[in-house]
Amino acid sequence: MTYDPLEWTVRDPLEDTVPDPVERGRGRTSLARRRAVEVAALLLLAPGLLTAQWFDNRHQSRPYQTREQVTVVRRGGTGTLGHIQLRLLGRDTTGAPKTGTTPTGAVSLKLVVQARPLDAKAVKDMDTLGFTMRDRAGHVWSASGATDRDQKPAVGAPSQVTITAAVPEHVVSSVVLEIRPGTLARHGPAPTPVLRFAH
Repeated sequence: MTYDPLEWTVRDPLEDTVPDPVERGRGRTSLARRRAVEVAALLLLAPGLLTAQWFDNRHQSRPYQTREQVTVVRRGGTGTLGHIQLRLLGRDTTGAPKTGTTPTGAVSLKLVVQARPLDAKAVKDMDTLGFTMRDRAGHVWSASGATDRDQKPAVGAPSQVTITAAVPEHVVSSVVLEIRPGTLARHGPAPTPVLRFAH
């Protein structure tokens, strides 16, 4: 073993320090008391946070809430939505009731609507129409509309719109078609017009 003369002369400054004394004057809060304070704070703050969130959600959803003015169109009748005359022609029974994309327990319902734009603006508005199916209990299913792409809509000329929706099989005969202006829905004081076709 070799002897290093500098080993005993260099000292670590941390070896000479003393730990800080623990302050004994103040007692620590017991765990049970601390938990009780946390629970009380939670009980006081939670209702306030929930109320603030409810007001915030209500404020944010206000633009999406619209009042609707529903007009029921009798069987075989014609209704006007904006500057578009609409008439339900009937069901399209040429396709299969179930397709690969139809959910389990549902069938694909196809309805054919005749649409006649009354002016040039109505020709553009035909692509923005929104379609839904509603049953007597108030359940709503979204639907999509498709026109014949080879036949361009023209002012005064009728064109056919095929509306497809996946609805439960037991309500196929009781659902009604609703058509609304889609992106043109009014968010102001005036109600949004809706046509509901009885069939």
